Amino acid sequence: YADLMVGTSSDVAFADAYLKGITGFDPAEAYQAALRNATVVPPDRHVGRKGMDKSTFRGYASADVHEGMSWTMEGALNDFGIANMATRLAGHARSSAERERYATEADYFGHRAAAYSTMFDPAAGFFQGRREDGSWRVAAKDYDARVWGHDYTESNGWTFAFTAAHDGEGLAALYGGREALAAKLDTFFATPETADPAFAGSYGGLIHEMTEARDVRMGMYAHSNQPSHHIPWMYLYTGQPWKTQKHVREILAGLYLGSEIGQGYPGDEDNGETSAWYVFASLGLYPLRMGAPEYAIGSPLFRHAKVTLQDGAVLTVNAADNSPANVYVQSLKVNGKPWTKTWLPHDIVAAGATLDFQMGPQPSRWGTGEGDVLPSLTARGERPALLHDLLAKGAQARLEDGRALDALVDDNATTAAPLGAKATVVFSGIADGAPAMYTLNSGENSIPGGAWAPEARTAGGRWTTLDTRSAEDFAWARQTRPFRIAKPGRYAEYRLRIGAPGRMQLAEVELLAAGTTP
Repeated sequence: YADLMVGTSSDVAFADAYLKGITGFDPAEAYQAALRNATVVPPDRHVGRKGMDKSTFRGYASADVHEGMSWTMEGALNDFGIANMATRLAGHARSSAERERYATEADYFGHRAAAYSTMFDPAAGFFQGRREDGSWRVAAKDYDARVWGHDYTESNGWTFAFTAAHDGEGLAALYGGREALAAKLDTFFATPETADPAFAGSYGGLIHEMTEARDVRMGMYAHSNQPSHHIPWMYLYTGQPWKTQKHVREILAGLYLGSEIGQGYPGDEDNGETSAWYVFASLGLYPLRMGAPEYAIGSPLFRHAKVTLQDGAVLTVNAADNSPANVYVQSLKVNGKPWTKTWLPHDIVAAGATLDFQMGPQPSRWGTGEGDVLPSLTARGERPALLHDLLAKGAQARLEDGRALDALVDDNATTAAPLGAKATVVFSGIADGAPAMYTLNSGENSIPGGAWAPEARTAGGRWTTLDTRSAEDFAWARQTRPFRIAKPGRYAEYRLRIGAPGRMQLAEVELLAAGTTP
């Protein structure tokens, strides 16, 4: 309600808590709140996600939305959590219909979690804002990642070069592979932030985040501000975990001293996040992929640490040879058994594990095996998988009597078309593809008891029913709901038959086929 920062972070926060077995709240109610943030055009600027009237259908919030690129990147992180929460809720569903709804939404949000890739400009080699027509805000030849503001919230292009903690493999694929991602990270830590007013960008002058980032003296890394906090851990996706160990220990050793910067904190301490980072990193663990029940493994700070958990279980971290010089993990045993993966499932930690680290002064081969890399939304070597609307760019919608319904295919939830109880909408100008899902947006009113059936046919063939729905509710105005097509296929024509008992209004229709980032 303050309308200050980007993202609806409660979505992934509740998802993370639920997936880690935290109780004391209604998970179905928390999920509904996240669903509203992620699928409904907000009624005012104080709630929900900005740019939802168009970004839902284009895959990104354009540069016409204040800090639209940042909203897009944060949206992908939150959609990842929603997808995983929906998957878990599907396993506890009370009916087959409820199970199918959760499973469909999990699939939908899982693909939307890859939407961060729509902001990657391969010519510039960075993520940046896009205009409504899809063009980049800054031409690649003029792009400078050192410039602050514009689409970057309290940051610059360097900080947002790695805002895909949930999908390190997909991020690596955009850069050209794991080694290329590692090289990008190396350059990030080697490029100094100067707090030069020449790079103040849309801020017009220096803000405290700029000078604090300069004073950290770790290249472009700004531990003084939360958007950077995951970056040292991203080396774990590159097969080079020793670099995570090196940088994390440098941060722990140099940035929480209290004599020069922040009196114990090197910058912002919003909601306890900087303290939480210190506690986790000191234990050698970090929740890199929020919304997934796991912890990335770093380099513990102490020779011995013990954490008594809420249920009485004890997490013990031993690193007998630890020292300011011995920051590199040589080996790890979990409950007495060798462990080479660079991450731990939450269940093991929560049960009260004993972690025995062997530390040394030089990098080792620990955690560098193919199977040791953290899980990721995208498989290694593959580009992020999105859902592409076949009704985009030139598609038309008409009633059977020929009346145009442009509002249904204009990628805008603020334009709607009223439909009669027995209307049939015919679509033409459809891109080639096999849609596996379709979405409907409810327009200006919530829809109780909606009924419809999408149909398709090959050229000159008979109409085939792709899905049949009845008694479907849209809880909110301008809500987008996904529905699965059980048997996807390639067709020449599509239509939507409305069978609602009353009048129905729609603002947008999508036919979604899977594809990768161009």
